[in-house]
Amino acid sequence: MGWLNRVRGLLGRHEALPPAVAAERVGLLDRVRATDETPIKSPPMQIDGRVMSASEFVAYIEGLEMPEPLPTRFFLHHTWKPTRESWRGHSTILAMKRYYEQQLWRDAQGRLREGWTEGPHLFVADDGIWLFSDIRFDGVGVYGHNYRTRHLEMVGDYDNELPSGATLRNTIVALGVLHEKLGLDIRNLCFHRDYSSKSCPGWAVQKEWIIPHVERWIQEYRAARRPRPHPEDELSSLRASLRKLAADLLVDVDLQSPLTLAAGERGLLGPLSRQIPIEIDEQGYVVQFFAEALLAPANRADEVLSLGEFERACREEEPEPTPETGEAEPGGSEEPDVPLEQALDAMRDTPLQERPVKAPPFDPYQFTGRIR
Repeated sequence: MGWLNRVRGLLGRHEALPPAVAAERVGLLDRVRATDETPIKSPPMQIDGRVMSASEFVAYIEGLEMPEPLPTRFFLHHTWKPTRESWRGHSTILAMKRYYEQQLWRDAQGRLREGWTEGPHLFVADDGIWLFSDIRFDGVGVYGHNYRTRHLEMVGDYDNELPSGATLRNTIVALGVLHEKLGLDIRNLCFHRDYSSKSCPGWAVQKEWIIPHVERWIQEYRAARRPRPHPEDELSSLRASLRKLAADLLVDVDLQSPLTLAAGERGLLGPLSRQIPIEIDEQGYVVQFFAEALLAPANRADEVLSLGEFERACREEEPEPTPETGEAEPGGSEEPDVPLEQALDAMRDTPLQERPVKAPPFDPYQFTGRIR
């Protein structure tokens, strides 16, 4: 009768449950007692058991092949117990596995079974993102809503307080990268309590609070993955823009003539005239007028550069790629891509005299859009 004692232990703790759920569990125990029914033991639950940092998890999901059919919904949960204080990492993961393996349930044929074969997909805690059931396939998280869904458990009790710190950050990252990977809209995030009388993922957690956090992460993630233009492409774009501004001044000429080629090597903007033959000291010459674009920072008008000098300076600032990795050496002019909140905090903590002085937020002079 050892199994019946386990049933009592599992089903007897119903004082804190909603009355309907507690009555259902007591009723199941009474039926088991009356029939002396022996449950069919399910095979041991197979779990992943690895823990990853947020960046490791992002890389893992990016490289993961997701088989059809893909999930259509994602559910957010909280563990309630264990709490953040009682969480012990791998040992708690194994305890959760044992807990699920002792759950009683009835299959479609009405047979009593002991043990789930799948569970939630992720447990997210302060110490990382723990992989539980295989994220590629359906798991178990919400009665009647396990087909083509995925389930994330935030470690902690969030009925009276919001998740915070590393647990919140890891949750945002996990939700963000999975919604992006699967092509799901984060605005359709589901809570366990949407289909249950439970409070899960905690009464303090509201969709209007968590979803904007994930939306911001997704925006930053997309921006970081957007291909950056090659420096030469950026310089070519600048030159093309300046030529467009001066289009009414420039003339169409033979681009392969020696003077035009020499003008390009010198960084001149474009021809203002065709070639004109002239005589100097009884020697014949060809003269051609070219536009020279001069640039200066709006707040440092004395630092004047020609377009050619500006382009050469930009090329010199670009860090050289290392032969081993093809990545740029540190120390280049490119600013790191950091979240806006982090950048604002860094600016606030920087002494005033060390902050960069940028262009003033007003026009340096009145410009009506006319070149001449």
